[in-house]
Amino acid sequence: MKSGNVVTEQKNPNKFLKTINGERHFVVQFNAAVSAEDRKSLETQGAKILRYLPDDALVVRVDGAKIRSILAIASVRNVLPFATDWKMSDDFGPSSVFSAQRPTLVHVRLFPEVDEAKALSEIKALNLSVEAADGRFLTVKIMDREISKLAAVEAVEWIQPQPKFQTMNFDVDPEIAPPSGAGDYSDLNGYETGTRVMSFDAVWSRGLTGKGQIASFADTGLDNGDLATVHEDFRGHLPSGYFTGMFSESWEDPMGHGTHVAGSIAGAGVKSGGIVRGGAFDAQLIPVSMWSPMMDNIMPPTKLAELFNPPYTDGARIHSNSWGSGKNFGAYDSFAAQVDEYMAAHPDFLILFAAGNSGVDHNRDGRIDPNSIGSPGTAKNVLTVGASENLTTLGKQGRHKDMNNGSENWGVEPLASDTLSNNPDGLAVFSSRGPARDGRTKPEIVAPGTNILSNRSQHPDAVPLWGEYNKDYVWAGGTSMATPLTAGAATLVRQYLIENLKMAQPSAALVKAVLMHTAVDLYPGQYGMVGKDKGQEILTQRPNSDEGYGRVDVSRATDLATAQLVDEKVGLAKDEVKTLRMKVSAAGVMTATLVYTDAAAAPSAAQALVNDLDLVIVDIATGKEKILADRINNAEMLTVPVAAGEYEVRVKGQNVPQGPASGKQPYALVVTVR
Repeated sequence: MKSGNVVTEQKNPNKFLKTINGERHFVVQFNAAVSAEDRKSLETQGAKILRYLPDDALVVRVDGAKIRSILAIASVRNVLPFATDWKMSDDFGPSSVFSAQRPTLVHVRLFPEVDEAKALSEIKALNLSVEAADGRFLTVKIMDREISKLAAVEAVEWIQPQPKFQTMNFDVDPEIAPPSGAGDYSDLNGYETGTRVMSFDAVWSRGLTGKGQIASFADTGLDNGDLATVHEDFRGHLPSGYFTGMFSESWEDPMGHGTHVAGSIAGAGVKSGGIVRGGAFDAQLIPVSMWSPMMDNIMPPTKLAELFNPPYTDGARIHSNSWGSGKNFGAYDSFAAQVDEYMAAHPDFLILFAAGNSGVDHNRDGRIDPNSIGSPGTAKNVLTVGASENLTTLGKQGRHKDMNNGSENWGVEPLASDTLSNNPDGLAVFSSRGPARDGRTKPEIVAPGTNILSNRSQHPDAVPLWGEYNKDYVWAGGTSMATPLTAGAATLVRQYLIENLKMAQPSAALVKAVLMHTAVDLYPGQYGMVGKDKGQEILTQRPNSDEGYGRVDVSRATDLATAQLVDEKVGLAKDEVKTLRMKVSAAGVMTATLVYTDAAAAPSAAQALVNDLDLVIVDIATGKEKILADRINNAEMLTVPVAAGEYEVRVKGQNVPQGPASGKQPYALVVTVR
């Protein structure tokens, strides 16, 4: 589909005079924005509402005998069967006589609440090879010429090429000199872990260390996979562990990536005397291994909820993922939709994804090209994390042009002669940039991701990543490293909201909003205000699709005594407004950040946003308004100069076609005056 208005024909009651018998999937388009009354009218006819499609349309499942009654509803513009062509991703590309006979793996998504066993039987009856099936999600081996036959199965909602997922550690050139370092901790100054750049030290000194919180992550595993003999930095901090990889028998880490990630989230630093430790070093940590010995790589399950359900059940409320797809950049696909679905159903569970390491300057203008973020980092509700630079002379150092394919990817100044970890106010050259294909701002945040020192897996097959510091710790880099550091920050923010601000069950949207609101704007970047034609790194102040809302600052994120925080869990219906009234005692700048966990979009939709809330700041004395009518993102930030006086911060339900059970859209709001 991937278009705006999905239906262009005028209402034609005669179209369905010949009744379509049995339950089918239809698109019902309305004359205006979908209202609660419209939804009720459909439900009265027995329709099950499944998805929203822009503009003003709903995907429903209903008995075909009811179509004439639905067409008779005054607000309905048209009804069309959900077309086979709408079920197939544009990423398949054109078929040819050569590709038609080529077998390929596809990911198949069934509509919600269909008879999954019946659908699987129908698909197998087409003589297709089902490689994996988990509820609504299947992996099928198929010839290009057979994809349309598969799409004709009524229960099928979406078909896309099966992505190849990978960890998001950046492969630095092995020819660059081996990492320097004494190995005895005498040469470390606190920056090596990335935590000092993010101001963790100040937060730890205030007693926020993650105690009482449970974080989780899905990766290559953790150390030796044994609770009794695991590395001392994790001993006593692992309430449970899980594994999902094909033919895997434990959550051990035979690669090393997952152990490094784990250390950045919650490594206690026991072996280093507390010098090398993670952001939330007193938190509990639940590993989920996706490592497949058969594939010798990660193998995320077809149904991503398998990664989230076990740790969520065990009490985890932060979940870090340093992996994703390295292709089909910017696409809101089935995997992005799965994550959004899970977060919408579990609104207190914040999931983070790495943006990716596909940042390149192929047009050779001295700036990193846009649009290189892979799924599931393209999901709306996740916190997608890019990489900024760490500040250290240790680890792997070298000029960008001397790295793997450096002359091709970063061969133009000022990129070419720059190095990996010399400026914490700059972005890592490899960090993927947004926006998403529909224009959404991605990533939302950045954190240090170059020359990060963290734990080394003790598994005999584990690789030393960017190189070893000693037998317990290794260097690594990538958005893989920035993401767990941000997960550690999110864990401390959650602890702060609960313990200091007495918010018993903060939503994921609020934790996300706090991190985004308090982030440090890196504009104009490490090369200064030199202009676009000379390679200025960041062209506009935040938010933008290079740095998102900025670099994580944990100290600012846990110092909100004078801020106004709203964690609105009932939410807003269409045209409903909720108001926060504030008295400002002195002139300053008011900043308001709105974040909400949106309903999952259909992968076939051109625009991923479903529910649309607007943010408004009103000067009561003058009546002057500033409004941000963003029709793309489920996050908005307004910054307004203010004088002493009274102000209202209003949140309006611009369009809420698919709210949760209440029919309303919950949200989180953070407001400060500085």
